[in-house]
Amino acid sequence: MNRLIRNAALAAVLTCGVASMSAMPGCTAAARGLGKLTANKYAEPQSGSVWSVPPPQLEPPAPDAKSVYISHSNISDADVDLSGLLREAAEAQGWKVVATSQDATYRLRARTRFFGEVEPESGGEGAARAMGWISGAAVGVGTGTLVADATDSWGAGVAAGTAAGGLVGLGMMNASKVREWAMITDFVLEEYSETPVEFELLSTNEAAGTTTAGVGSSRSADGGATTQGNQTTGSMSRSSNYFPHGVRLSAWANQMNMSEEEAMPLINKRVERVVKQMLPQ
Repeated sequence: MNRLIRNAALAAVLTCGVASMSAMPGCTAAARGLGKLTANKYAEPQSGSVWSVPPPQLEPPAPDAKSVYISHSNISDADVDLSGLLREAAEAQGWKVVATSQDATYRLRARTRFFGEVEPESGGEGAARAMGWISGAAVGVGTGTLVADATDSWGAGVAAGTAAGGLVGLGMMNASKVREWAMITDFVLEEYSETPVEFELLSTNEAAGTTTAGVGSSRSADGGATTQGNQTTGSMSRSSNYFPHGVRLSAWANQMNMSEEEAMPLINKRVERVVKQMLPQ
């Protein structure tokens, strides 16, 4: 059976060697098939998540105080709506999702700022670091650079793998190229306090141009795309019963010649999994 699979893969390789990828969509399947035979890890889809700004370590609430208000906005170029996903993930962890923010012990506001292609094995780290402050969070909280990886499958080294198994032909080379996609989302987790708390609240006003790679938010992406734009940042003193913690997450997926449509479901699953790491247990 292995010999038959190998022969079929090699036949596809030879076919791809005389055709471009656009003319032979089957080159992707052939490249992944041959990659499996040569133990190329990029033959199978991979996904993970990286905290650019990790969630705060909060005291677990009492069982009768596990109520949360959840909202989501999207300023990326992709068609992304995490509202239902975040609510379902919170409910699965025993939280009561309320419709009115004033009735919640915690409020989780999500803002997707970027979805697009990044450098393989980067996890979107470069783009996440370049975004600066988290709008709506308290000044001095939730800043800094990459702190921890949420999974142990990230950071295995930049190994393109395009030469594995002796791949030949322009079509096969293109089909075996590793493509990685990342979604970067800012969260503001607001914790209720019976006594009003004074803090400096950060606010930003962004206006950015975007390239075909889908990169926005006034930055350059890992994948080489560029943007132009401007961002103004300011802060104001505020007193509130809700203290806002800033959190930034990059969820990613990669594979040989992975498309946006293939990456999105894997990335959504990663976002869903980390909700329990943001809400105190």
